[in-house]
Amino acid sequence: MVAETCHDCGACEGQIHEYGCDMERCPFCGRQLISCDCCYYYVLGIRTNRSLPTDGLPRETYENGLTKEQEDKWIQILTEKGRIPYISYPIVCARCGALWPEFFRVPDDEWIWYIQPDQRHSVICRDCYDTIKRLIDTNGGSSE
Repeated sequence: MVAETCHDCGACEGQIHEYGCDMERCPFCGRQLISCDCCYYYVLGIRTNRSLPTDGLPRETYENGLTKEQEDKWIQILTEKGRIPYISYPIVCARCGALWPEFFRVPDDEWIWYIQPDQRHSVICRDCYDTIKRLIDTNGGSSE
């Protein structure tokens, strides 16, 4: 198997992303690092009522982001916690195993009707979805 590289920062599998890469995961919450709120909890240590217009942050932070000093502290905290290296985890169809299937949309009520409850958060390729739908419709599984 050939090692992949991050499409955003070019890190090879096993390497740490460049800071600011949109593919890096947060070691605290596991979400996308550039969009999670952990820096506000771990760097600033504040968060008030999130329903406020500034999402509970000081106005300066809300409007301009972290200061250079806060960002440096955040990077230090990330490093001490252990930044998550890049590993490519391919998206796979849960039914046929196809790698990187093209995404598509169907109405929620349709998805709920045709996809069993424990698979509704899975990725299903379009061919498998169409097959599932055809099987249910032609074999009496649909009440329509």
